[in-house]
Amino acid sequence: MDLWEAMGLSGQRVIIVHHDDLGLSLSMNQAFRELSFSTGSILMTGGWAPMVTEGDLGVHLTLTSEWDSPRMRPISPGMSLRDKAGYFYRSLEEVWNSATADDAEAELRGQIEAFLAKGIEPTHIDTHMGSVLRPDIALAYHRLALEYRVPCLLPDGLDEMRLPAEMKVPLEQILENSPFPKLRLIDSYTRTEDKTKWYLDTLDSLPPGVYHLRHHAAVPGPETEALPDADIRVGDFAALSNPRVRDALAEFTLVTYREIRDAWRRAVPP
Repeated sequence: MDLWEAMGLSGQRVIIVHHDDLGLSLSMNQAFRELSFSTGSILMTGGWAPMVTEGDLGVHLTLTSEWDSPRMRPISPGMSLRDKAGYFYRSLEEVWNSATADDAEAELRGQIEAFLAKGIEPTHIDTHMGSVLRPDIALAYHRLALEYRVPCLLPDGLDEMRLPAEMKVPLEQILENSPFPKLRLIDSYTRTEDKTKWYLDTLDSLPPGVYHLRHHAAVPGPETEALPDADIRVGDFAALSNPRVRDALAEFTLVTYREIRDAWRRAVPP
């Protein structure tokens, strides 16, 4: 089943403008409102997660907390997900070496259930730092997407991902067997002197396809400046506020995960 064909998107340049890390800070939430692109995903372990309730919203499933501040803790009791201070591990390697599959799946489920407790239904799920990519955790991630009947973010290939060879084979099998659509990933998480130029050059170079553009925009200010990657987040906000970038995005067909979810549900009955 070709979902893009069923949605009338084949042969077009299609893009989802996706705001990662909502709920991490007030400045991230404010950028989401001001930019007015409706799609994003919420860190349910973030302190500002309860404040985001409107939009095309998914769950930014989280198993890592990389910074000194803010630090995030699991919402489930699984001890294998915690460092000695009780926080998520900082790196992918640490959590992949420590986490049991059962603890990871319970945490991912807990975050989805916490989202549902907000009184809204997710349109999709994705992953913070790619932490679900350990193959047994990836199977749980995919299984939860099927259970809750929401698309999980899946790339159209693994060639550009820096993963151990022993991980790629089982992950490729998940991609091959999945009924969910695959997207071409564009990651704006990069440092450059001219972020507007980066966006314009990147968007101009894209051939037809369905793209997931991942950004981390935050409005400037003291809260954002306290983040280790403030320059990247402020750069995203400035670029996505720029009329030239918005005109470039307007040359694409903009879609939401809600549209994709609903089309997928029609095509794949329970």
